[in-house]
Amino acid sequence: MALPRFLAAVAVCFTLASAPALANEVQDINQQFRKGDLAGALDRANRYLAKNPKDAQARFLKGLILADQGKTNDAITVFTALTEDYPELPEPYNNLAVLYASQSKYEAAKNALEMAIRTHPSYATAHENLGDIYAKMASLAYDKALALDSKNAAAQTKLALIQDMIGGAPRKPAAAKPAAAAASKPAATLAARPAAAEPAPAKPEPAKPAPAASAAIEAAVTRWAQAWSARDVDAYLAAYASDFTAPGMTRAKWEAQRRSRITAPPSIDVQISDLKVEQQGSTASATFLQAYRSDRHRSTVVKTLKLALQNGEWRIVGESAR
Repeated sequence: MALPRFLAAVAVCFTLASAPALANEVQDINQQFRKGDLAGALDRANRYLAKNPKDAQARFLKGLILADQGKTNDAITVFTALTEDYPELPEPYNNLAVLYASQSKYEAAKNALEMAIRTHPSYATAHENLGDIYAKMASLAYDKALALDSKNAAAQTKLALIQDMIGGAPRKPAAAKPAAAAASKPAATLAARPAAAEPAPAKPEPAKPAPAASAAIEAAVTRWAQAWSARDVDAYLAAYASDFTAPGMTRAKWEAQRRSRITAPPSIDVQISDLKVEQQGSTASATFLQAYRSDRHRSTVVKTLKLALQNGEWRIVGESAR
C-alpha cells in the first residue's frame, strides 16, 4: 500500500467546488505545504478553517500536513471526521487506511478500504491496496501458524509465496506531496505484485516521461480540473491550446457552450483519479477516471487529454471520453 500512490492520487483529484477566492486560498496553503513549510501551512490552514470550518478540501489538506509531520493520530482524527461529514468521498477512507497500516492496524485499514470501495466501486487504487492488505494479513497468519508449529511445511510454503508476492518486509517509501513526488516522512507500505511463474514475452513499453515533465503534465491537468471545479471559465479555457478543435463546431461556438455549461450550475465538483501520463517528446497523453458532480448532473467517465508543449506550457490539444 504505497503512501505516494495514495497522496498523489488524492491531491490531484480531491477538489470540491467553492468560491474562487476561497479556492485560491486553499491552493496557496497547498503550495506552502509543497515547499516544505509544514508548520506555516498548518497554521494558515487552521486560521482558514476557523472561518470556513466546513471546507472539506482545506480539512483534507490539513490531514495531509499532519501526516507529513508524523502526527498520525491527529491526522486520523481529521480524516475520520471527513468520512463522517462526507461519507460519499472515498479519498479520506483511503488515507485512513494508509495511516492505520503505518500503525500495523491492518484490520482497521481493511475496513477503511472496504468503505472506500463501497462509496466508489470503480476506485482501482482502493481495490489494489485492499489486495496488499489481505496479503500482509495472510503473511502474519502464516507466521503465527509457524510459531505454533515450526515443522508445518504447508505453512512454510505459503508464507514463502506470500513474502515473494509482497516483497518480504513492508517497504517504507518517501511520502508524496500534492502534484509532486517530493520526498517527505516515510510511511509503511505493503509492496508489489507477484512475479509470473514463467517469463512473459517482452512487450514494448510506452515512453515514460522524465520526472520533471511528468510533474508538469500532472500539474497542468490538476489546474484544469481545479479551474473547472471553481467555475473559473477563463482559467479553464486557458488550459486549451489555440489550435484545439472541438468536434463538429467552431472554436468560438465551443467556448460559448463551455462558458454556459460551467457557469450555469451553482456548484461543480470535478475529481480525477488513477492518472497515467505517457509522453513522446513535446506531446503527451493523460488518462484518468473523471467524476463530475453538480446539482444538475453526475457522471463518471474515463477521459484522455492530449497535450502539447507550447511556449513552455502543457496545453490541451484534444480530449476524448468513454
